Amino acid sequence: MSSMQNGSLQSPVTAGRFLNNDTRSAEELRHQGYTSQTTPTEATATPAAPAEPSQLSEQVLRQKAHIQLQAAAREKATLKQETRESIAAEGIPKNSEIGGRTAFDDGDGTDDQDQDDEPQGLGPEETLQQLLENVTPCAAAYPVSLVQSTDRQRVDGSAERWTDVKGLRVLVRPSSDEDCVLLVANALLTPEADREESHWAINRLGFRISPKFSTFTRQRDWSHHVCIPWLDQPGKHSEQDYQVSANAGREQMHFAISGQRERRQLLAITLPAYQVSWVEDDEPLSLPVGPWRDVDGLYEVITTLPGERVLVICTMRYAAHWSSELNRGRFTLARDDVGLDGFADRGLQSVRALSPNLHRTLLMTTVDEPPPGPHLYRVRAALTAGTSTGVSATLEDQRQLALIRLPGNLVVGPMHVKEPIEIGEERWTEVPGLAVTISLKRPRDRVLLVYHTDCNPHSHFYEAHFTVFRRKEASAAPAQNLGFSNDFGLDMVFSDYAASSEYPNSLLCDTPGSLGTWTYYLCARVANMGTSKECPTATVGYSGSISAVLLTR
Repeated sequence: MSSMQNGSLQSPVTAGRFLNNDTRSAEELRHQGYTSQTTPTEATATPAAPAEPSQLSEQVLRQKAHIQLQAAAREKATLKQETRESIAAEGIPKNSEIGGRTAFDDGDGTDDQDQDDEPQGLGPEETLQQLLENVTPCAAAYPVSLVQSTDRQRVDGSAERWTDVKGLRVLVRPSSDEDCVLLVANALLTPEADREESHWAINRLGFRISPKFSTFTRQRDWSHHVCIPWLDQPGKHSEQDYQVSANAGREQMHFAISGQRERRQLLAITLPAYQVSWVEDDEPLSLPVGPWRDVDGLYEVITTLPGERVLVICTMRYAAHWSSELNRGRFTLARDDVGLDGFADRGLQSVRALSPNLHRTLLMTTVDEPPPGPHLYRVRAALTAGTSTGVSATLEDQRQLALIRLPGNLVVGPMHVKEPIEIGEERWTEVPGLAVTISLKRPRDRVLLVYHTDCNPHSHFYEAHFTVFRRKEASAAPAQNLGFSNDFGLDMVFSDYAASSEYPNSLLCDTPGSLGTWTYYLCARVANMGTSKECPTATVGYSGSISAVLLTR
C-alpha cells in the first residue's frame, strides 16, 4: 500500500503514526467501550442489548482510544490549572502541606511546585484552533482543461492492443513538482455483437496510470456509460500528455464509441498538493459474505478549515465470484463514525453479476461537508447473498481513495434527497431534493457536477435511466437534458448487463456558455421490458446528493 498525504498537517500516514503507539489489541479496546459505527437510526433508538463484536478495523479502534486519552489528558491539565489558581487566590504557600501532600501535589507521584515552566493545558477549542492555524487555505481558482468530441469511432478486439480514443487527449503543465491532476473521462459505448466486453484506461506519456474500467454485455446495441476518474501526481514540472484508451478484450469483438454522435469528454483539473490527500493499494483482498466491515488499507486523514467541502472519490477494481441476481456487493464511505450514504445505510454503490469472475472497477463519489478539524475517511464493504456458501468477491489491482479540499465559496451543496420516490413511467421524473442552483461569474465558467443516488428495482427484469437537466432561472427556454441522448440520459441500470453497478454516480463537467443563475436537477425514468403492459417500477432516493463546483479563473 502506498499513502500520499500533502499539506502541512498531513505527513505520511498521519493516522498510522499515532495508532501504532497504542499496543492494546482490538478486543481489549472493544471491552473498554470502543464499538463499531452506528447508523443514525440506531443513535436515536432506545437502549438495546449489548453490542455485537465491532466490525471496525484495529486502526480505527486505536485512533478512538488515542483521542479519548488525549481528551483525558486535557481534562487533567485543566483541573491542575484550576487547582493552582484556586490555591494562589487563597494565599496558601506553595510548600505548605494539605492532607499529607503539598498544595501543588495532585497525587500522581510528580511534584508540581514549578509548573510555571510547563505549558498550560489547552481546552478542545484552543487545541483545534492551534491545529487549524497550520492548515493552508484552499486556492481560489484552478487551471482547468476540457476536451470534448462527438466523432464516431470503432474499437476492434485485441487483448494486447489498446486504441486511443479520438478527442480524449489533454496536455497539462503543473505549476510545481508537487501539483496533482484530477482526471475525469465520460463516454458512451455500444456493443455491436452479443456477449461483448470493453476495457478503458487513462494513460500518461504512453503508460497506463489508472485501473481498467470494464463493461460486460449479453446483448448487442445496449449501451454503457463509462465514467473514469483518477487522481494523478506526475511529480514533474513539465508538460504531461494524458490520453484515454480502450480495447475490446478479445479477437473478433468490437464496439462503437459515440455511435450516434453522443458527446464524450475528458476533464483535467490541476490542484495544489496541500489540498489533496489520497491512498492507493493493489494487494488482493477477499470479501466474504457478512455485514459492513472496513476495507483494509483504504483509509485516509484530511484536515479541513471552516466552510470547506471535501470531494471524495473512490475507485476499486474487483471480481464477483457469483452468478445470481440474489447476491449483491455493497460499498460505502464513512467520515469518522458517520456514513456518507445517509440514514438508510444502503451504501453508496451496489454491484451485481450474472457471470462469475468478471473483473470490473466500481466508482463511489460524493461531496462531504465536514466540521473543521482532522477527519478520518474510510471505505467499507458488505456482501449479501441468498446463500452463505460459495459466494465471495475479491478486490484486486489498483484501488484509490482520494480526498480533495474545496473552498466553500465555489461549491453549492451537497443537496440531499428528501424522500424516496417510486418511478413507474417512461417520462423523466425529478427526484425530490436532488437539485442545486449556482451562478456563473464569467461566461466561460465551467461547472463540475457531482451526484449519486440509489436504484432499487421491484422485479428481476428492469431498465432504469438517470440524467441531469439544466435550466436557466428567469428564462422561458426549456430545460436541457445533459445526457448522451434524451432516451438514454447519463446512466442506465439494466438487468441484462452481465455485470454492472446499480447505484448511479458520476462527475460531469458542464459549460452553460452564458452568465446567469442555473439550476441542475436529477431525474429518473423506467422503460418497458416487454414482459407486461406496464413498466417494471423502481424506488429511487433512499440516499443521494448533488453538488455543483464552480470552475472559474
